[in-house]
Amino acid sequence: MQSKNINNEISRCIIRMLVDEPFYAHFLSGIIRNISNEVPTAAVGLNGNQINLYINEDFFLKELKTFSSRVAVIKHETLHLVFKHLLRADPLKYNMQLYNIAADLVVNQLIGKWKLPDSAVSLSSFPDFDLKPNQSVEWYYNKLVKVKKQSKDNKSYFLFEKILNEQSHSDHSKWINSSISNISKYAETELDRLIIQAKNRISIEEYSLLPNDIKERINLIIEKRKEQVNWKRSLKLFSSSSVKTNIKFTNRRLSKRFGTRPGIKVKRNQKIAVAVDTSASINLEEINLFFNEIYWIWRNGAEIEVIECDAKVQKTYPFTGKFPGFIHGRGGTNFDPVFKYINSHKQNAFDGCIYFTDGYADFPKIKPACKVFWLITSNGDKGELSKIGRTLKIKTQAE
Repeated sequence: MQSKNINNEISRCIIRMLVDEPFYAHFLSGIIRNISNEVPTAAVGLNGNQINLYINEDFFLKELKTFSSRVAVIKHETLHLVFKHLLRADPLKYNMQLYNIAADLVVNQLIGKWKLPDSAVSLSSFPDFDLKPNQSVEWYYNKLVKVKKQSKDNKSYFLFEKILNEQSHSDHSKWINSSISNISKYAETELDRLIIQAKNRISIEEYSLLPNDIKERINLIIEKRKEQVNWKRSLKLFSSSSVKTNIKFTNRRLSKRFGTRPGIKVKRNQKIAVAVDTSASINLEEINLFFNEIYWIWRNGAEIEVIECDAKVQKTYPFTGKFPGFIHGRGGTNFDPVFKYINSHKQNAFDGCIYFTDGYADFPKIKPACKVFWLITSNGDKGELSKIGRTLKIKTQAE
């Protein structure tokens, strides 16, 4: 019965955010709730490949006495996700105790009208440290490092040590060690998707009310996610006869036969096989780049079947606009299994094949039954692939 109560209360908090601050509520719609004693308070982190909001039941219902403080804690954790603090936590680079406080200083300035628990750190917690508002987590971290190096005779130092040893309402034990965890790349892609999805669900007026820091981050994500290839034009290079057509009636068009409304609109959909090289020579940044471009192919109206392949076809599935979160393979590279798969599906023919790869494999022996468009990584090798299709190199975001 208690679990039902806490889920109802979390839902009530998110509904209130939907009314007052819809961006955060829409963002949370893609986050899994995990009611768990694994954390003493509240936290965000990964459970497998899924991003979770962890809530300790007793903490949320018993220690947080007011509705406002419950909303504040949920918003606090949401902001850690939006700023991707959990993906940037690197114990080889940071003193994690100081990094945790720096991250809390960033998000607690944006809580707004909601009342944080008394244990929350804020700029006023450090009155003698000259902490400026609206700075990055790195800025606050560097400032705190300097404070920690101060002489123990300094009165402010003891206040600082007291704050370090107090338990916060926000647990960071589920944050990802970015120095050793490759999965952070997948998590970042998913967070970007959820941020853009939330942005697209709110009005222009609601978007204008977001803090500038968050709007700047959204703009960076949008810039990063722009298509590198003009897919609307490129898709026209594939076969002119499409296997699927959709017919619908529309009042915007006259019937050619009768001269009356409604007329008929014929929309032709292309079915594209999109092969993704999942061999060990492809790094995670390139995998992210591949799926970013796949997203834009899908957005331009193509029906997509993804074929994950290294030395053999590992998995096939229809693309529905979402990064899969986990890829299969990481062995050698062979192009023939993809073309064998395509040729075996003549009853449900593909209009073309787009192959994302670094090109490092033997020239294919099997001739595909459709046109091929090779997308080669910037450090890849086109070789002689142009003999069986168009080739184009694509750059990573870092270049």
